[in-house]
Amino acid sequence: MSPLNPASLRGRARGVWTLAATVVGLVAGMGCQWNHVQSPSSKRPYDRRATGLHPEVVLHRIAPNDLDVYLKLRRSEVLYTRDHSEAPFVGHVTLSVNDTTWEVRDTVWHETGPELRMRWRYRGADRVARVVLEDQLRNASWTRSDDLGNPSDPDLAHRTHMLLWSLTDGWALPGDEAFAGDTVSIVFPGDVAADAAWAVHHVLPPSVLPPPPYSGARTRWDTVVAQPVAMLTSSELAHLVVPEGLTVLRQPDKGLEMRIHGRRAHFPELVDPEDLIRPLRYIASRSEFNALQAADHPKLALDEFWLACGHHPDAARTLLATYYERVVEANLSFSGLTEGWMTDRGMIHIVFGIPQRVRKDTWNEYWIYGEEGTANALTFHFRRRSHPLDDNRFELQRSIQFRSLWDRAISNWRNGRVRGD
Repeated sequence: MSPLNPASLRGRARGVWTLAATVVGLVAGMGCQWNHVQSPSSKRPYDRRATGLHPEVVLHRIAPNDLDVYLKLRRSEVLYTRDHSEAPFVGHVTLSVNDTTWEVRDTVWHETGPELRMRWRYRGADRVARVVLEDQLRNASWTRSDDLGNPSDPDLAHRTHMLLWSLTDGWALPGDEAFAGDTVSIVFPGDVAADAAWAVHHVLPPSVLPPPPYSGARTRWDTVVAQPVAMLTSSELAHLVVPEGLTVLRQPDKGLEMRIHGRRAHFPELVDPEDLIRPLRYIASRSEFNALQAADHPKLALDEFWLACGHHPDAARTLLATYYERVVEANLSFSGLTEGWMTDRGMIHIVFGIPQRVRKDTWNEYWIYGEEGTANALTFHFRRRSHPLDDNRFELQRSIQFRSLWDRAISNWRNGRVRGD
């Protein structure tokens, strides 16, 4: 069967290489995964560096009492030791799902790849899975809890009953994220017939950036609607070419829905000069930004921008590394229909950095910079906004009182006074 594409169903010169290499090296070294950031501290939930482990864990229910568990972990995040100079390096990690624990002693040889991949079978009819990964040699851990639905009710469908498998990577995809252009295979529940009808919808994400925190403008999403593009059977969806944007598959008879976000190449990282320029809109003037986008040599223009901010190559590299690290962190934590750096929380995270404390409930997040309860503390309030296509959308409660604070933050970037988180 040939792959299906739902989108087709619609009728200084030397210095530039140094700084560009800084960006590529930064994002590659972060070992980014697409899970939302897990942190041992509830006060700083978006501090990615609070834990050195960032695995991908996928849970797929194949039967009422059986789960397939997939683990992907960058070996660079694991501590490896050896008994003597001639012995190989060995790492020791464990993965637990509720009361079941698997142990991995991973030996690294010269030809060993950069990722550790494991698959196990978990037996249990739990409705909630507490997943814990531990690096036993480093005494570091990562934790997540997943809602698995009700496995005893076969008529109550759940997202974990479906698996998204990348034919390019040869591995299970976490959540609903895939690269645009990748061919994926969708594994449906066993009781979904091959000829079951699925409604396929598609929408391109909004490209507008959020207004500054003092602005009275609002980003309107009421016109963002996924348009129907086809009715297809389960067998026709067995191999799917992921288009850019959001593809939504709905199977009304079973109440099943699957979303597939088709992300650009290298997501959540930024590599291409054009992608590196776009987030600069937060700290560049309109004329500067337009000049950057129209530059004949975007790498050179990008380099000159950061050199002007840092006034020295070393300072420029530090600024650049901090800025784009925050962009990647925003993509990992705040992405939904749009990439995380393009959201309200992403904007504040990039410009102001990691808050000293985050207070949150189901509908609100309060980001606190400075000592809480003092006159100098700065608080941003984000309110969850319901949208049928985005479960991770929060809107900043804007105020003209933020004008001077925003201007000062931008001035700090433009004068090289920002330090790393």
